[in-house]
Amino acid sequence: MTEESNCLDCDKHLIIDDKDPDDWFCDDDQAVVCTLVNNLKHDPNSKNLADHSVFKSITVACRPYNIRKESSRPNWCPLLIKPEDK
Repeated sequence: MTEESNCLDCDKHLIIDDKDPDDWFCDDDQAVVCTLVNNLKHDPNSKNLADHSVFKSITVACRPYNIRKESSRPNWCPLLIKPEDK
């Protein structure tokens, strides 16, 4: 992956349903999670299904037509970390 690439271009992402149980309009919302990073901060009060995933969220409660725009690679991406930085 290049520096300016998108998480959707990486084979380590996963798109999951992230519907809002209290809002019928958001019934088709999606989330993108990184399968290389565990979700260590589970928020038990969150309504977003992605926040309860075992993987770290890249974007949550995202409209399907905005998924690429909202999935730019975060600075915590493990593919950005050089071996000498570990």
